[in-house]
Amino acid sequence: MRFLFLFFLVAPTGAQTLGGLETFSQQDNGESWAFHNYATEQAFNAPWKFSGNEDPEIYATFTGAAGVSLFADVMSSNGFFVGNYADTGIDTINCDIFIEDTSTFSEVEFFILAGDTFYYSNPYLVEQSGWTSLTNSLSGDQWYSYDEADQQFFEVSLTPANLFDVKEIGLNFYPSSNAAGGRIVAVDNFSLLPDLSSPKTRISTGNSTAKISFSGILGIQYTVQNASNLVESSWRNVGNPFEIVGESEIAVPMANKGFFRILNQPFYIEAP
Repeated sequence: MRFLFLFFLVAPTGAQTLGGLETFSQQDNGESWAFHNYATEQAFNAPWKFSGNEDPEIYATFTGAAGVSLFADVMSSNGFFVGNYADTGIDTINCDIFIEDTSTFSEVEFFILAGDTFYYSNPYLVEQSGWTSLTNSLSGDQWYSYDEADQQFFEVSLTPANLFDVKEIGLNFYPSSNAAGGRIVAVDNFSLLPDLSSPKTRISTGNSTAKISFSGILGIQYTVQNASNLVESSWRNVGNPFEIVGESEIAVPMANKGFFRILNQPFYIEAP
């Protein structure tokens, strides 16, 4: 946040390339993802659409106290979620998950198989049954790998050097007891995005206008908003949303003095 006279500029998100999104609206796409059952050490096509409503998902059921995985590989969604993350600038994972019964559930984690190495995020604890959203930054959040010889996890930094050949990405779900047998966990709206860091901004003023300058990047729609206070419902658009690659300068009438922010919305590409 930056202060100049009566202007505040808030730039919450940014990105460098287009993002990818799988809504599992198509049965073929959903069943192209994989379900691994640790009770049997077998992998199957992920079951599709347990809820029976118009917004389908993929899901798995626990066998006793054994964990399950739901994940994408080269056969999933036409290979849309694997490959060279370094070249495409992928840095963020977003998804919605469903936990049928948190009283028999322990935790969930993201995992990535890159090259021949598995990487694991910090575990997420889910307090309420039903749907919730998860977000993870590959560069900003702590990740781990497992040393088979020492039988211990150790911290790692996910860099372009170890993300050039991603073969699998998904989630591991762990129950807390045998009572979880038959309970459902599910995934929906799985997306990959580039680095969500804020663009650098500059503000200058003239006789009757303030100028907001920043460098726009590919795959982002920008919206300038103005408000007289920081109550969320007070924000109003100044002009229309726009796209820009490279330097951008926006002139804002001084009559709109108050608080300003730039909203940055990444464009998703839905998996084919």
